[in-house]
Amino acid sequence: MASIKDAFQESLQDHNSLIKYIIFAIPVYYCVDLYSKNDILFWAVSAVVFVLLFGIMIKCTTNVRNGKNYVLPTFNIFSIFWSGLKGLIAIGPIIALCTWLAAIICNFLSSYFTEPGSMTVWYFIVWGLFVSFMMTGYLCYSRNLKISDVYNIKILANASVDVFIGIIFMIPQVLIANAIIAGPITYIIWLFFGIPHPIAVFFWSMCLIFNLSMVGHYLAQIDYETISIHEKEKDNFI
Repeated sequence: MASIKDAFQESLQDHNSLIKYIIFAIPVYYCVDLYSKNDILFWAVSAVVFVLLFGIMIKCTTNVRNGKNYVLPTFNIFSIFWSGLKGLIAIGPIIALCTWLAAIICNFLSSYFTEPGSMTVWYFIVWGLFVSFMMTGYLCYSRNLKISDVYNIKILANASVDVFIGIIFMIPQVLIANAIIAGPITYIIWLFFGIPHPIAVFFWSMCLIFNLSMVGHYLAQIDYETISIHEKEKDNFI
């Protein structure tokens, strides 16, 4: 079973992890600073930073899934940016399609289920189904970084439910991990400097990078326990 403990420890103890968290947090901090100043450059910078962050998570998932002895990517920002850009190009269409279909289905269902409680249940079911397709596509891509892998319909159909269940279990574990590492340090910063403060913002930026590493690691474990099993079952059947 996927372990958030392993993801937490290996992301924290990775080679040069602290230096990488500091360096990778700088663009995030700069983006937040631009937002606080209502700077016109914010939207352009945030787009670049988003691609970088996506590239970091993909690199982490790929490294763990392929058995590397490290989690975080190298210091090569250009390689990370290219990974994020290529990943968005690969996964973007399935994200757009699933979002569009989920919105249409939910809009259709809203005309039949007028009671708020029942509609909320249907929203969760529909969006959960399509989000699972998106995440399965991400996992298929992140293993070999091949765009064609994203659109393996059989894998999407067979593994998406298991992937979604794995993500459901991941969310509370990630929240607990953040409470352990971010909560006490944030409290200390609040006592000495107050919040918001540049030190707090930079620390939270580092926490964001850490979370991307931890989630990327955990998703690689989900891939190994779901998609790989379905592929092995297929091979054995053949």
